[in-house]
Amino acid sequence: MGAVVVLSLGALDFGLEQTLIIPALPSLAEHYGTTVATAGWLATGFLLSGIVAVPVFGRLGDLYGKRRLLLIALGSFVVGSLLCAVSHSIHLAIAGRIMQGLGTAVGPLTYGLARDTVPPQLLTRAVGAVVGASSGGSVLGFVLSGLLVDHFSPSAIFWFLVAFSAVLVVVLYALVPETSVRAKVSVDYVGAVVLGLGLFALLLAISKGNNWGWRSGAIVGLFAGAAALLVLFVVVERRVRQPLLDLALVVAKPFSNANVCSFVFGYSFFIAVFVVPVIAGSPEESGYGLGLSVTQIGLVLVPSGLGSLLGAWIGGRTVDRFGPRALIAAGSVIGLGSYLSLIAAHTSWHALSIPTGGLGVAIGLVLTGIYPVVIRSSDTDKTGIALAVTVVVRNTAVSVGLAAAFAIIEAAGLVGGFPADAGFTGAFVMGAVGTTAALVLSTVMPGRSPVSA
Repeated sequence: MGAVVVLSLGALDFGLEQTLIIPALPSLAEHYGTTVATAGWLATGFLLSGIVAVPVFGRLGDLYGKRRLLLIALGSFVVGSLLCAVSHSIHLAIAGRIMQGLGTAVGPLTYGLARDTVPPQLLTRAVGAVVGASSGGSVLGFVLSGLLVDHFSPSAIFWFLVAFSAVLVVVLYALVPETSVRAKVSVDYVGAVVLGLGLFALLLAISKGNNWGWRSGAIVGLFAGAAALLVLFVVVERRVRQPLLDLALVVAKPFSNANVCSFVFGYSFFIAVFVVPVIAGSPEESGYGLGLSVTQIGLVLVPSGLGSLLGAWIGGRTVDRFGPRALIAAGSVIGLGSYLSLIAAHTSWHALSIPTGGLGVAIGLVLTGIYPVVIRSSDTDKTGIALAVTVVVRNTAVSVGLAAAFAIIEAAGLVGGFPADAGFTGAFVMGAVGTTAALVLSTVMPGRSPVSA
């Protein structure tokens, strides 16, 4: 039980990593003397780094021990946080966020440690506890972001992360035993580099398409380069003995079904979490903005984290009874209803906070539907890489979905000097289409968990 508590704290830190800067992006842009669009790379760089770090650390965890790699991931996050805290350059801050992105490996490593250290009959509840702790970190991040920025400074966010993560490293080292599970594998560093460059080119093309022109040579070249690199990645993975991402886990059932659901889930369910702060922080003169402070923006987002906590708690206790299919379907229906609500109205506090709370519940349900399928369907010595594949698929989809959503907002143009409201509506429509697809795809998931409690 003590190990579950500490692992849940690790997941709490994972939640903080993801959400603490979201309400503060406009303030961070001012702090670093750049535009909000450029400051957005504080989020994009973090996600890109995580996409590469998750499979690499997952593989190293299978090879050298998940606890050891969890400590390294947290240590990297401490160093990256420190770089962001002391820097006044946006470029150094983005570099710090890229280093922080190594900390996203905390997620799959934590689930893998739970698999290795928790009795089988308690596994689904442990997964629910870990997902719930991550959601709790999201709630705490939304609240702390405003308190730290409004009462101290934007850099206080990163000083807090330095202190919290450093304490967690000590506690984890002292209380969580290393798993004895080892796999004789190698690490595909070439695949990691090719994957990272390919995704960077893809996201840069999507994010800069409106500014540079979708038919410009630069954008066409980026898309072509991304396609070539991603094809090369597949070729490399098929030829190396120990690939970065085991493509067999991508195409073999039930992993293929889980990964398809994970991609659609990542693409659509997180759009509102990043778009709502922009609406909430826009001036009232825009016709839709609420002109809220960072603290108030965080409070608008709190229902999202609380909802995710509730969804994870419910999912962890019902997945064995009803099965992953039911949880994913229920989460998709709730997510669709939330986006339809945002499409209908998003110009008041309750019109923003209630639907984001619904999306939080949906996120908790869907995650606790997907992860047990991946964990229980993988061999013990491949748990880390199986989870890594699923997380990479999800985070790649999150990155692409966010880039596409903001491209839609930018393409709508300006009205009175502010982004047109039609752009936000278009982003929410994209989310609604994605949640509908998730509902349809839920039918391919198992009706019940492979192992009943």
